[in-house]
Amino acid sequence: MTRAAPKTATIREIARRAEVSIASVSRALNGKPGISEALREHILAISREIHYRPSAAARQLISGKAAVVGISLGRQDIDLRPYYILLYQHLTLALHRQGTVPIFFAHDQTTTLPERAGAAILLGEFPDDTRPALLRERQVPFVRVGEPGDGFSVAPDDRHGLYLATRHLIAGGRRRIVFMGDELEQPLGQRRLEGYRHALAEAGLAPQAISVPHCHDAALTAYRHLSRRLAGLAGGVMPDFDALVCETDELALGCLASLEDYGIDVPGQVAVTGFDDLPTLAARLTTVRQDIAALANESVNLLGDAVAGKPPRHVSLPVELVVRQTG
Repeated sequence: MTRAAPKTATIREIARRAEVSIASVSRALNGKPGISEALREHILAISREIHYRPSAAARQLISGKAAVVGISLGRQDIDLRPYYILLYQHLTLALHRQGTVPIFFAHDQTTTLPERAGAAILLGEFPDDTRPALLRERQVPFVRVGEPGDGFSVAPDDRHGLYLATRHLIAGGRRRIVFMGDELEQPLGQRRLEGYRHALAEAGLAPQAISVPHCHDAALTAYRHLSRRLAGLAGGVMPDFDALVCETDELALGCLASLEDYGIDVPGQVAVTGFDDLPTLAARLTTVRQDIAALANESVNLLGDAVAGKPPRHVSLPVELVVRQTG
């Protein structure tokens, strides 16, 4: 009678039963050379007998760095932002489902990534980002999440999302619409700004932009910048805009707090929109929803293609406008 699998069956159990080393078990399970076919079949027979199913940690042990995926953040403080926390959670779940082991890498740890991981997912690109060049040089397959490039990448349809939000505001009678974004003078991350400009151009309206510096607390940065602009107004004078289209939900929340402090009614006097539809944070915010779980799943699928040596491609995921109380 076939013996039932112990709940904690491991490759060490297989090695013990077969009276071989863990290295030999690894060669047998992964189809690698270095052992006889008779021994390979003996090891595989034992693994079937105990119904061995490798966990993600076991795959790392038997496969080394080939079973490890490094999730690399672009900046040291980016992991504090709610969007990246949520994306990271979904990425780790998707990688575990594929039987791989995710490992976190801060941007200044990229040089160590090729020694510890067989592939990588890059988040939060920034100007002078050296990670893609380094990984190509070390022949580590990788996927970008966000910016399209000459390799594998995936992102929400940012341009169309901001076009939808801006067009919605125009349809509601807004004519002095300002875009607020993160480091708009930089060449990266311009697709949302392009969508805003496209909608305004169609309506014959002039664009205005507020560029805020990168900061781990985007809401606080937006609050401070908008408050300085509102502080210059005389009592009872309205601002020179009737809507704010924000690059992220976090920026939008900072704007809402500033407008409230200055007694400006939202959306009566100024409408506000965001992007992401973050759980809880965007509960009353008119925003563009992206499917973060789908973004993570597609990242992992693309990474499999990259590892397999398939031709690189960019995947743009659909978004939708969600209208709530702020605009």
